[in-house]
Amino acid sequence: MMFRLFSGAGLLLLSAAMPAMAATEAPSKPPAKPMEVSCNVLLPPAPVPGLPGTMRMVEKLTVPAGSDAHRHKHDIDEMMEVVSGSGRLSVDGKPDVELKPGVVVEIPPGMLHQQHNDSDAEPLVYTATFIGKAGAHMLTRYNGERDRSAGCPHTLPKK
Repeated sequence: MMFRLFSGAGLLLLSAAMPAMAATEAPSKPPAKPMEVSCNVLLPPAPVPGLPGTMRMVEKLTVPAGSDAHRHKHDIDEMMEVVSGSGRLSVDGKPDVELKPGVVVEIPPGMLHQQHNDSDAEPLVYTATFIGKAGAHMLTRYNGERDRSAGCPHTLPKK
């Protein structure tokens, strides 16, 4: 399983096969923040030309200042690009990735992840592009959390 970060001309590639980074101290947990995100569909679900049975959709998501998105995973690929604001992305226990305008991250299917907005003043805004098999369930909540669509659909249409 891979996790890729694209920023400018650089590329960061993390893999489950990489040795774990040694930590000298357990990180302290920040105080709990509210979990909130709003979502608008920018490009409705549609077939991907040349890839039969594959659909795509683009969403614009906003995490308010001082909030986190819900921890979640998808059954399909997600490509995330930060439009404005700043924060960090936690992915499956890997080191957090800094989020700032222009950063693009590919999140493979099945990887538990969460966007954090550490600003007290500015929202974190990003686009999420989903590409996957028609009829795929896009968003799967982490166990114990309420399933909320935040205004965007949860599945790709069958056609």
